[in-house]
Amino acid sequence: MLLADSGGPSVPDEHGDARHDDSARPLFIPRALVMLSSLWVFLCWILLFGFRPPVQPQAASYGPSIQMLFLLIGVGIAIGWPLLRLSARPSSAPFAQAAIDGISIFVLMQVVVWPLRLVTSWTLARAVAIDAAMAAAIMLSAALLASTQSSPLPRRRTWAMVIAVALVLGPAMADMLWNFVWDTDGASGLVATALSSLSAPTLLARFAQPSTIDPSPTDRALVFSAFFVATAVWVIAVVALLARRKTDAAMRLDREA
Repeated sequence: MLLADSGGPSVPDEHGDARHDDSARPLFIPRALVMLSSLWVFLCWILLFGFRPPVQPQAASYGPSIQMLFLLIGVGIAIGWPLLRLSARPSSAPFAQAAIDGISIFVLMQVVVWPLRLVTSWTLARAVAIDAAMAAAIMLSAALLASTQSSPLPRRRTWAMVIAVALVLGPAMADMLWNFVWDTDGASGLVATALSSLSAPTLLARFAQPSTIDPSPTDRALVFSAFFVATAVWVIAVVALLARRKTDAAMRLDREA
């Protein structure tokens, strides 16, 4: 928490928390985030599809590019969004700001997901699974930001970005490491699949593949595990916040006594 001197500006305490800092940014509507997210999707679309339609405008011709589009959307969710927030001023309302940001991104992405059913072979169940996977990925990034974006300490913010990048690269790195050490392709595939619930690009690309069948039980289990991990991180962050507030309240009572 931040403790204010009487008659002077508040300064960070030993926890590196900016909620009571006069220079911290208050809760705000994320207009810039929505605009940058829209620009990111637009640029990815132009990069992948261009301005000219394909020679044969069929679902099969759009499928690989749409899968890559969702992989890049996952990069924006897992790296771009945290990078934007962690490079800005500390937030005085980190939990509320992360929640508002996440809801804004999720609502915006509905304009991308559902119209694509017109040009893909996705079933309704697969489109719902893509939406659920995106919600889980947003929840995980929001939990990371809720835990760290109130801190003015550069080291803590840097470590948060390192964690975000590690989650994105986790499945690929685990697959390469497993093959290097044990040289067993089947087992490495299982490890990469298990870790894909933590990587937004990998998870979204898996569900956005050009397929005419519903998601498999393994795919549904991945979505549930992604929600479980994101919920666990949120619970840990809230418990840590409550414990920190209790400690700060006890310290204030000791000083007043």
